Amino acid sequence: MRMNIIRRNAGGLAAAIAIAGTMTAAPVAAQLHIAAEARVTLLARAYNAAGQQLFGQLAASPGNVVFSPYSVGAAMSMLISGARGDTASEMMRAMSMRMAADAIDAANAEMLSILNGYDQSAAPPACPPRTSANAGNCEARPGGELMNQCQPGFRLVGNRCVAPGAAPASARFLSANALMLTRRGDLVSADYAAALKTKYSAEVFKNAGVEEINGWVAKKTEGKINHMLDQIDRDSVAILLNAVYFKARWALVFDPALTKNEAFNLTRAQKADVALMNQTGSFSLVSRGGYRALRMDYQVPELGLVIVLPDDIEGSGAVARRLGATELGELFAALRNGQAKKPVALALPRFKAEFKADLTAPLRQAGIQKAFDPKGADFSGMTGRPAGQGQFYIDQIVHRAVIEVAEESTEAAAATAAGVRSAAIARPVAPEPFRVDHPFLFYLVDDTTGAILFEGRVADPR
Repeated sequence: MRMNIIRRNAGGLAAAIAIAGTMTAAPVAAQLHIAAEARVTLLARAYNAAGQQLFGQLAASPGNVVFSPYSVGAAMSMLISGARGDTASEMMRAMSMRMAADAIDAANAEMLSILNGYDQSAAPPACPPRTSANAGNCEARPGGELMNQCQPGFRLVGNRCVAPGAAPASARFLSANALMLTRRGDLVSADYAAALKTKYSAEVFKNAGVEEINGWVAKKTEGKINHMLDQIDRDSVAILLNAVYFKARWALVFDPALTKNEAFNLTRAQKADVALMNQTGSFSLVSRGGYRALRMDYQVPELGLVIVLPDDIEGSGAVARRLGATELGELFAALRNGQAKKPVALALPRFKAEFKADLTAPLRQAGIQKAFDPKGADFSGMTGRPAGQGQFYIDQIVHRAVIEVAEESTEAAAATAAGVRSAAIARPVAPEPFRVDHPFLFYLVDDTTGAILFEGRVADPR
């Protein structure tokens, strides 16, 4: 892939990816907290709504689809942060954003903090009372009549009673941003660079080349996306990068011994043998007209994978067109309802999907026009100069994503590249079968923010 990045009169900028009370300090803090929650909720709804518009177009082509509405939304937010006037207004409308630009920046920072906060891998283990954590273990002084006895579950090591600590529930969702200033990076306003550093925690690099850009994306996605750009135009000014990585363990892992090669209906007339993971457990399961949906929780219960299985073997397209932001919100809420829990005999393909798409045409169709217009775009917030002087406009937007679902965990990554050019259980009952043996949709969701982190369609799990 050849990308034109930010240029002076022929180049571009790219984004990669993947209460009430008395008048005291406490009520003020509470009100600020409520305001932050409202901003994050509005931002997540915007990302989800824009994501469904994009998915409707991406799913029109055959095959597997995976992308991150969050990654696309974050990249677009950083571009909006540098847009002004009608260009910014048009982009915000197309991205379903109902907040002022400064509120979008604040909400992104708050959402980033929430999502990155799920990683508790460095936190000390949970230990019983009267014991202390030490390097992943729980320790206590021995006791008893002989002063060398340990409580059940602990063993004597030297003069201490030691037992493995219980690791806290953890999931890695890492979203990182960077501003790569190339050899002509002085054309990007220092104020814009500072704003990205402050509001989006962006790392800022100078004199960056394609190797640094690809290396940064590979590092931030744990090698899942190791090649973002083929080259940078000699007149490029900067590359704005956003990369997303996710890995989490299931709350109920699958036993690999129960995974079997079984038939998967690619179409009504064509089958293929795929590895189906099997387990019987308590899952949230709802039935709606034309499809059923099941939610699988991760160790961090705020995170879950929703599988939407059409009743019709070839019905994924029709169901995807029905599932707009409103119906998806209602579906996710229904799955969070405790009454949806029931015994289920689940059979789910082990699958890995990769996807790459140019989002320029879908975003144009969504209503973004001025931002792509060399003569009409206003990105003066990036240039630091009045509109029309060293004018920037979006050249192209490319998205890459990958997801892998296996017996123990889910791992996923995404990157978005936007080129900008400068012109000039209760009573035991029989488990209900949920056999995913034909094309299906999936949504990796975060309950805290309401955001869809990844979504897609699996037409062929092989």
